[in-house]
Amino acid sequence: MAHDDRSYPGLTRQRMWNAAVGLTLVGFAVWAIVTTGQSVMALGAASVRALWVLPGLLALHLLQLFLSARSWQCVLPPGPALLRLYRLRITREGIDSMLPVAQVGGEIIGAKLLAADGLLLAVTAASVVVDVTLEFLTQLIFLLIGVAALAMISPDGAWQAWIGAAVLTGAGGVGLLAAQRFGLLRILETLARRIAARWPGVGALTGLDAAAAAMYRSRSSMLQAGSLHLLAWLLGSLESWAVLNAIGTGTSLTQAMAIEALGMAARSAGFAVPGALVVQETGFALAAAAVGLPEASGLSLSLVKRAREVCIGLLGLALWRLERR
Repeated sequence: MAHDDRSYPGLTRQRMWNAAVGLTLVGFAVWAIVTTGQSVMALGAASVRALWVLPGLLALHLLQLFLSARSWQCVLPPGPALLRLYRLRITREGIDSMLPVAQVGGEIIGAKLLAADGLLLAVTAASVVVDVTLEFLTQLIFLLIGVAALAMISPDGAWQAWIGAAVLTGAGGVGLLAAQRFGLLRILETLARRIAARWPGVGALTGLDAAAAAMYRSRSSMLQAGSLHLLAWLLGSLESWAVLNAIGTGTSLTQAMAIEALGMAARSAGFAVPGALVVQETGFALAAAAVGLPEASGLSLSLVKRAREVCIGLLGLALWRLERR
């Protein structure tokens, strides 16, 4: 069946492929830059040694995405099947991680794909906004847990340098909620209405603010969804623990939790950078140093995470291609 690329302006199949290949090439270039001053061969060898845990990392991350899909289902009105949301959640992940869309393009396309099942676009878009907000707020909780873990194993006070990151993340969360409370979604409604008047295929978002407000009023749903997101964040510590031990660092779960929380916070801060290139590598290197491990261990951890990210990303892009048929 022919594809209608007009439904996704600027993201044709060829552009999608070019962007993915370009991002991969840039990744190799960034890797060379980041490892300047380190032993490239040593880092590469350490990363290769850890690749035997990659199948387990893929299974673990797919579990995290399943929990995220269930969280998304909690904020939606009854109707969408969990497995359907799971596929779309993987698709969102693939688009955000593999394409230069500032880690938000997957959310936009996910909302539109879900709307194709018969839900109002305003409702699906509101669910994505609420879901992403909860994911961000629970990451703040996870970051605070990570800083607390760092304080337990860092008697020299190195953890205090990360308090600023937690404060900035908290301010961002408060700002995001305040913006939604005081009219951000109404502004988006108006903007979408004007865009839809010119390009009818885009779709209007009438009722976006009201739909999001209704979701936020369901406290039980918010608590359940937030708990699932937090559990997904916590499971990420197992990934860092497995990789660091595979490369021979003898890392404890407490150290791994601190590294995961601080490194992922750095990645989220670099959301505007395609794939958070350099930002993620720097974050994990600094986090490893903070818990007393060599910076090279943090870099190797980030490289193995990149390998897992590419595998999940390609799966997400494949599912998106199937959706467009």
